[in-house]
Amino acid sequence: MNSTYDQEIYALIDINNCYVSCERIFNPSLNGKPVVVLSNNDGCVVSRSNEAKALNIGMAVPWYEIEKEALKAGVQVFSSNYALYGDMSRRFFELLHQHFKDEDLEAYSIDECFIRLTSYQKFFDLEKYCRQLLAQIQQWLGLPCCIGIGYTKTQAKLANHFAKKRSGFNSVCSLLQLDLCSHEQLLLETDVSDIWGIGRKISKQLQAYGIYNAYDLTFANEHHMGKAFSVVMSRTIRELKGQSCIALDDPDIPSKRILSSRSFASPIQSKALIKQAVVFHLNRAHQRLTAQQQLCACVHVSLYEKIPIPPYKKPTSFVVGLAYATDDLIVLTQATVRQIDVLFKEKINYVKVAIMFSALHTKQHHTHDLWEPLALIQQRDHLMQTLANMKSRFGPDSIQVGYHSPLNQWKMKQQHRSPRYTTCWNEMLSIDDSMLSVTQIK
Repeated sequence: MNSTYDQEIYALIDINNCYVSCERIFNPSLNGKPVVVLSNNDGCVVSRSNEAKALNIGMAVPWYEIEKEALKAGVQVFSSNYALYGDMSRRFFELLHQHFKDEDLEAYSIDECFIRLTSYQKFFDLEKYCRQLLAQIQQWLGLPCCIGIGYTKTQAKLANHFAKKRSGFNSVCSLLQLDLCSHEQLLLETDVSDIWGIGRKISKQLQAYGIYNAYDLTFANEHHMGKAFSVVMSRTIRELKGQSCIALDDPDIPSKRILSSRSFASPIQSKALIKQAVVFHLNRAHQRLTAQQQLCACVHVSLYEKIPIPPYKKPTSFVVGLAYATDDLIVLTQATVRQIDVLFKEKINYVKVAIMFSALHTKQHHTHDLWEPLALIQQRDHLMQTLANMKSRFGPDSIQVGYHSPLNQWKMKQQHRSPRYTTCWNEMLSIDDSMLSVTQIK
């Protein structure tokens, strides 16, 4: 397969073991040791160092199940430090924007990004350029990364998998440069469940069709498999063959839904506390709504009660349709809190709440209905702008609408959280005997 200037070329760059790598930047003593980072409320393992993987610590395994054995084996454990990870992610993406045009980048997650390299092949040796990029990220941020390059996003994702798992690629795998025999051998050695969008459940179904590895799926009949599964499966097969079917998403398209949700540190039976938690998450969702300059016309309220069998959480939900799309925090709060009186049941252990905004409208292009009280809308817009200015000046929790709760009431259980080195003044590194040695700085 030969490269041509009119054929799309994509890369996928991601940070190796992102959360663990962020912890190691500011605590070099963790290098070479097994390290795990836990999810919300210290629930499950969400990031593992290679040393922890070697101890057979699985992804998403509940921490309480392995805590004693892991600590005995010398595993270092950390709670999720989202302030630190988010700030390092911001720096990572800022560096990418220095090397590529905005329209050629698509953030896939906090630590992954697709890059369209089509136009850059005319001016650069793509593999060499990517290696220079990795070297700069390592030097400037201290984050180890891998890059996979292919003719499609699925190929780029698969090449990134090869770059991680096979040291011979030295962190960059370009399927464009591989000879046909080497390419086919890699496909034969790759389980079909490792292909982007397949996973374990679908891979078991594919075995009934004699498809066990990436090579089998690449040369499967796309029309037959599309009918047996879905159009997504047909598209995946074409992508594996080098036909680009998945374009970069428009980074300017706002979210279609906004969700704020989190489990409680312990079950709750108090309606007043539930309302406080709902207001807390409503405010978090509202911050994202206003940041995206959108209006909401529908609010989903969900309470999760604790049950003794898997999945251990049973949701009870209610959808509130508003009279008109709005970003008025007072209107949203009133409509949401009223639903708790409908959903709440006495003597039930609730373990989680969720608030989701849907039916979103871009504020700039929204046309108000003739029956909407325009004067009241303008008055409330002014009030919301004043509220936003106060939060911007004094902090997001300086003023609240609805049920008052202490600022720390709904924060996650984080018994093992490291300092927020880059975002909190009183937690930044300082050069003294109690914090950091000169050898660590080096």
